[in-house]
Amino acid sequence: MYKNFLAALLILTLFACSDNNDSVAIVPQPPVEPEPPVPPPPPGSSAFLQETVDLDSQATPAFTPGTAGVTVTNTKLLTQFGDSQINFNKARYTRYYLEENAARTPDAILVLIPGFQGGASTFYVLAEDLLRKGLVESNLALEVWAFDRRSSFLEDTIGLDLAEAQRDPMLGLNFLFGDALGLELGDALAAGPNRRAVFYNSHSDTAFMSQWTTLVHSQDIDAIVEAAQAAVLGGNVFLGGHSAGTGYTARYAATDFDLSEAATDPGHAKLRGLMLFEGGGSRLASEPADAATLDLIEASFDGGLYGAVRDQAPRCIDGVTACTLESAATDCAAFSNTSCVQPRGAFSEVAGLLSPQLLAISEVNALDAEEVGDGVLSILLTDQNGIEGNNAVAQVPELSILTPLVGSTPASSPALLGKFLDDDGVAAQVASFVATSLGADGPIVDGIATWLSKGEDIPQSALVDNGPAPTTLEDIGVWGIEAEPSDLEGRMLPIFYRGQTNFSEWYYPSSGLAVTSGLGLDTTELSAPPPLGRGRSDIENRTQAAGIDIPVIAFGGSNGLTPVPAVWLGFADAIAPCAAPSCDGVTGRVVDRLNPNPAFPTFGDIGGGFEVYMSEGYAHVDILTADDDESNNVIDPLLAFIQRNLQ
Repeated sequence: MYKNFLAALLILTLFACSDNNDSVAIVPQPPVEPEPPVPPPPPGSSAFLQETVDLDSQATPAFTPGTAGVTVTNTKLLTQFGDSQINFNKARYTRYYLEENAARTPDAILVLIPGFQGGASTFYVLAEDLLRKGLVESNLALEVWAFDRRSSFLEDTIGLDLAEAQRDPMLGLNFLFGDALGLELGDALAAGPNRRAVFYNSHSDTAFMSQWTTLVHSQDIDAIVEAAQAAVLGGNVFLGGHSAGTGYTARYAATDFDLSEAATDPGHAKLRGLMLFEGGGSRLASEPADAATLDLIEASFDGGLYGAVRDQAPRCIDGVTACTLESAATDCAAFSNTSCVQPRGAFSEVAGLLSPQLLAISEVNALDAEEVGDGVLSILLTDQNGIEGNNAVAQVPELSILTPLVGSTPASSPALLGKFLDDDGVAAQVASFVATSLGADGPIVDGIATWLSKGEDIPQSALVDNGPAPTTLEDIGVWGIEAEPSDLEGRMLPIFYRGQTNFSEWYYPSSGLAVTSGLGLDTTELSAPPPLGRGRSDIENRTQAAGIDIPVIAFGGSNGLTPVPAVWLGFADAIAPCAAPSCDGVTGRVVDRLNPNPAFPTFGDIGGGFEVYMSEGYAHVDILTADDDESNNVIDPLLAFIQRNLQ
């Protein structure tokens, strides 16, 4: 069972005012009586704000719009961006901060990386609770800078942003799927983008994603870390991730950003600590890669994968020559590297389950849920133009997964979201990366299925008792009494659409991330100069894992994907002893692997710089979205971790 659990975790890991100097005539005005000073808001009541920022990245992968020599001819890209001057070599983050702290230099900045199919706003609730508690309890000015992978630039949200601004979910639905529903474009869209949404296929449209390797993403993250260091007091920058984002976090810390091999520039040296939310981080490979594996990595990176993704057919290293695995030696004989690279999708999608269209519609669904509330038929199920069956779920094939969720009873928009995301629902059982404890099915009101969110009368049947915690690696699985800590209707709806980010990543760039899969946290045999390696630091340069000497804190949910502390042993084993001032210099990362039992080993805690905290009954996403109540074992330990490691 433990092997199956680790395999599942690995799959998920692969798989959220300008200055103006013009002169102005000054017109005398009558004196104005000064208004009495407005008292400051009480602590914790300051507005919670966000802004999305784009930075230049050092990563300029081949075939990517914005890289020298690349000419954009794809008509979809030209339509979305308006011209051919497109640059995807950017790092994007959403800054979360309190208005009361806006004028202060932050005491600490947390750069946080979402997981598989996750957008920056997956950290919205956690950021708000952490920032408010930091201000109220310790007068700390904290900020969260939530990362969006460069694939977010492909998300065509211009019409959705317009719908948000006008609080009009129908406008958003029309932008996404008006063609399928036979709708007129309408004045608002005609005056704005004057078009509908662009969606991309996972081959010819987006084959350039095959070059977006883990190193490219680490370089994007580095642009944000560097910017955070310039903006914060004392270099107090922390890096963390959720789910697959913990892998990005570990890889960043292990990367040498001096690709010239003239010196070392370790990622971990720029950080005060690492934060792992419901993900194991990464580990060392169990066995060295053989020559064939390294050959395939090079062939994939040097052009083979780009051609295989573009053409959806196997290709040699040049990306043009056809090949098969059986005849690769002959087919690719013109090249010194005769590997035959197999095709795959540029980004992650699963027919009938996972698509950009399904992820995009969550923005409309959430806005509709806010505007009309529960007990009203969802806009996704409402027939348009008076034609029976002419609704988005029925007419857009990519939304077909919602049909079995609805069943024979039409549902409200809150109910649709709840049924899809709730950990007890059918969808979350298959797509466990979305599992969130959101409540339960509500009563049927005027023929409409409703949803019971936190604070309502949730039935006891939703609080399933999964039994005692496991004690052996073979029995690892969910345990404890399920909690319902995340408030869908009270807090979470805005995170699906608010601002220039969202909860879901439409185009998770899985093809490029898979180029070096299997190498683990140390790529020396690929990246180091001969004779230790092949000198391909341009592909990956994770040579610093054994030097990671900063504190680590990890959070798991007993009903999530990291239900026991043993999940983090691989990462703890891969890194150096903690050398930070908060550590004692004596205690190891792992103190006792068998006590109190193999599933719950004893880590070094504060002294050893490896802390693990479990929240009983929490599902995978709850670790980020749960309210800061008595069940939450995340916010308080996280705040204490930050305070301990400020310098």
